Amino acid sequence: MNVMRAQRDQLFEYGPFTIRRQRPGEAFGPLTIIDQMSLKMDARIPMHSRQDEEIFSYVWRGSAQHLAENGDKTALNAKRAMVVSAGSGVRYEESAPFVETEMLQAYIRPAKSGGAPRTLDFTRVDGLPLNAWTLLAGPETSDAPLPLGQEVFIYDLKVERGAQVEVPHLAGYSTWLTLLDGIIRVGDERLMPGDSISEQGALPVLRGERDATVIAFLVSDGVTLV
Repeated sequence: MNVMRAQRDQLFEYGPFTIRRQRPGEAFGPLTIIDQMSLKMDARIPMHSRQDEEIFSYVWRGSAQHLAENGDKTALNAKRAMVVSAGSGVRYEESAPFVETEMLQAYIRPAKSGGAPRTLDFTRVDGLPLNAWTLLAGPETSDAPLPLGQEVFIYDLKVERGAQVEVPHLAGYSTWLTLLDGIIRVGDERLMPGDSISEQGALPVLRGERDATVIAFLVSDGVTLV
């Protein structure tokens, strides 16, 4: 197992934004960047362009607003996640107009370049279930509610203190786990907010030391990159 501890040199501060950036590295191929962001109220990322990327957005505290170039607005919160498949090019703006917000964004390189851009969101009316993983995003051929143009699966988990949960695993996939809040143990490793742990294969059982929110990425070991 490889543990990446939250470090000061991962932090970037831009006015009302604080970003903790992780780069999973060559072993995780298409999973290029994972950003954990703190947005103060009224923070705004102005209209900007993305191309040939899959951008997964996940809010675990507060509320963010996604504004498309055509004026469509989508509120993101703990019940609603989003994937922007940028394809040949897309422009959008993001902001936290109502409350301070904690948000994760992951950037994934698709298997094919170009194509029509699309933006999809997934809402869980009842929010996160306790002590059970939810599949949020996955390959086009999977049952994931948010399709990705790559062999990557994304899950989330709200684990209670004292609960033990198996980490999702698929044969031929490597696992990257990121802790958003709380404290957990994975095997003998104790993780704090901002820490990540990875394995080329399955990870040990996860146990909550405090109530915690966790994101898991499963990446195929034989992916194709654009």
